[in-house]
Amino acid sequence: MSERMFRLIAIVRADFLIRLRRPSTIVVFLLLSAVPYLWIPAPSTGRALMQINGQRALYNSATIGMATAVLGTMFIGLFGFYVISNALRRDVLSRCGFVIASTTMRGSEYIAGKFAGNVVFLSVFTMGFMATAMAMVLVRGEAPLQPLLFAKQYLLLAPPAIAFVSAIAILFESTPLLRTKFGDVLYFFLWMGLLGAVASSADRGGIRQWAHLFDISGFAMLQQQLQAFYDTDSLAIGSSTFDAAKGTMDFAGLRLTPYWLAMRAAATLWPISLLVLARVFFHRFDPARVRSVPNEKSRRSWLGRLNFISKPVARLIVFILSPLSRNAAFHDALSTIAAFPLTAVGMVIFAIAALAADSAQSLFTGVLPIAMAGCAIAIADIASREKRAGTTALIFAAPRLRAGFVLWKFASSLIVALLFLAVPLASAIRTRPHLTLALLTGVVFTTAAATALGILSSNPKTFIVAFLTFWYITTQDRGASPELDFAGWFGTATPTVIATYAALAVASLILAQLFHASELRRKW
Repeated sequence: MSERMFRLIAIVRADFLIRLRRPSTIVVFLLLSAVPYLWIPAPSTGRALMQINGQRALYNSATIGMATAVLGTMFIGLFGFYVISNALRRDVLSRCGFVIASTTMRGSEYIAGKFAGNVVFLSVFTMGFMATAMAMVLVRGEAPLQPLLFAKQYLLLAPPAIAFVSAIAILFESTPLLRTKFGDVLYFFLWMGLLGAVASSADRGGIRQWAHLFDISGFAMLQQQLQAFYDTDSLAIGSSTFDAAKGTMDFAGLRLTPYWLAMRAAATLWPISLLVLARVFFHRFDPARVRSVPNEKSRRSWLGRLNFISKPVARLIVFILSPLSRNAAFHDALSTIAAFPLTAVGMVIFAIAALAADSAQSLFTGVLPIAMAGCAIAIADIASREKRAGTTALIFAAPRLRAGFVLWKFASSLIVALLFLAVPLASAIRTRPHLTLALLTGVVFTTAAATALGILSSNPKTFIVAFLTFWYITTQDRGASPELDFAGWFGTATPTVIATYAALAVASLILAQLFHASELRRKW
């Protein structure tokens, strides 16, 4: 074996073991393993995992394999990126990157090794998820387990998503602007936009389309195979009620035709080309270029420049509010605005948008949801920044902050959120005062979730992806499901729904406090 291959294997092995030994990895894997049990209802409950043209698909290896593979692919695309998008940053913060830079290892070898490490890690997670889903055939299946047929569904759907996420995570980490919170948000909309573009292209018909090359999720293949082999495009995946009078159908699974084999192979291989672009931007741990990597406020990045330009606005707001900063929480909130001046610009922009809204409808369904998304991004790293910056010991030296850290961070996040949303909230309450409780509960729930997830994961990306996913589902639902109207934007939230979100906020803070107390006993 060549020396180059030894180096590649060493990178992959080290990357995989570091991630595998983290407690958070075990927790995520256990939660993911529980999903098949929760997502696959017993037919006796009147609900089905999958329906084709209104008929319930029998629980065989093809049905459960394909349905869970779709869920696994969505998980890889949405959450996998945020789990693995710290490979380069970790080497910078641990200083291992500077040791690597002093060796004869080429930058291209390092990029390839990190990509391979991402692929291995996501593949192992996917295989573990597949194994637990396979067990559901034995628990709730209506036909014998066929392991090869089951695995075939995953092999047709998952590899393109694994390759795409593994490659684009390296590209984003290598690019100054994209390794910031801006990149975290951009990726979410990039992934959703790619899914939407491919799905809409498939809806227009035509079996040989360029879109199939970019069918990362496999949805277009699934849709066109349904049309070709079952003469329908009606498909429902996920726990839903079914009409027993329509009978059942024996789903045979996705077909491996020469065309689709070529398309899925091409969809798996083309994301590797993103590594070439990543190599162009890769700094190879040059001290003159990575000095700013841990600090996202660098003026060398576009986001850093925007922050620099926005400083006068932030200074003005901090100056006006500074007389109120008589406690640690308010002082921390003003520090957040001063450290990230774009937060102040967002406050001004959404204040103007709220005042300029020409109707209550545009205010509630237009300005408020977008403002809440911006607010969530602004508060995402408040609870985790001390741990990420290594200043926890300094903060804990302050009186009462060590024991009350969770409440301090929650209060700080809530103050930033209320300042960010002050004018939109005031306009909304003035327009529809009966929605005041729902609106304020939504803010409290969002800040509690940001605090809890920040403390539990020590990473703002956890909250960003969780909130944006929930936000996207809520805005697309547009109030049709009252239980999703967590902030009262669509006026459908019932008192029970409002109370539920308030309880979830309290439960999140209790969980965060228990975790924090456990860490204090273990480390302090």
